[in-house]
Parts: sequence; structure tokens; C-alpha cells
Amino acid sequence: MDEQYGQLIEPSSVPFSFGAPGWYVLGAFMLLVTVGIGWLIFLQYKRNLYRRQALKMISAAESGFRDSGAAAPLLYDTNMLLKRVAMSRYGREHAASVKGLDWINFLNQSCSKALFDENDNRLLEEQLYAPDKEPNINASVKNFLDKSKKWIRDHHRVKEWEKPDLHHQP
Repeated sequence: MDEQYGQLIEPSSVPFSFGAPGWYVLGAFMLLVTVGIGWLIFLQYKRNLYRRQALKMISAAESGFRDSGAAAPLLYDTNMLLKRVAMSRYGREHAASVKGLDWINFLNQSCSKALFDENDNRLLEEQLYAPDKEPNINASVKNFLDKSKKWIRDHHRVKEWEKPDLHHQP
């Protein structure tokens, strides 16, 4: 059967080049995707600036605590920092006037995992409202600071209609 058609003539191979218009379209698309992803990363970095600043402030207060050993000012500063972060994220009307166990519930509901407990509430009450009691509470203070740092890193970003319900127990 080969004799009937003769020798097949193969065309010469086409050289590869990026000169085709499809490569320009793909290159422009990839450039737009790269710029878009870079912009989203920048926005996320900028959006979380308050978290990094709050963590630096806690670290600075913690180093001051190691120098002075006074727990009440450290707990007060950390609690006020948590309040400031909560007010900036959830609004002044939802976070400013909350205190006591409602404050602990608020913090727990605005994070994926409940971090704070009644011991933290007791620690705040004893140190913020009765600072004359200055027992050896270094472990409790350290524990509270660790929980505060975790809350600052992990608290939710919520929409206006998703504000934490203070009267709901977790």
C-alpha cells in the first residue's frame, strides 16, 4: 500500500517563539493576577497593623513588669489595650461599657476559641479594684498576658450585624 502513495513528505518543524499574540495575552493576564495578589497581601498587612502594634505594646508592658514586679499596672494596661482593640473592631457601643464577667464573655465570643475564664475575671477584679493585694501572681499574670496576645492575634473581624451577644453564655 505504501507503493501506491509514495514517500510521505513531512513538513519542517515550526520553531518555538514567544512572538505569538496568545503569549502576550497570557503574560498580561499573569501580570494582572500577580499585581492583584500583591495588592491583597498589602491590604491584609495594612489591615492587621493594629494587631502588630498591640502585641508590641503588650511586650513593652511585659518587660516593664519584669523590671518593677507590680502586677496591677500591667493588668490595667493590658485590659485597656484589649478594650481599645475591641472598640476599634466592634464599635465603642459594644465594648466600652462592658466589664466583669460580661467582658470575659465578650472576649470569648469574639474569638474562635474561648480563651478567658472566671479566674481571669477574678484576677482583673482583685488587681484592678483592690491593688493593695499583691500576692505572688506571676504565673496568673503571665497566663493572662498569653491569653491576651492570642486574642489579639486571633479575634474575629465581624460585620455590623454580627456583633457578639453579651448575654449569651458560651
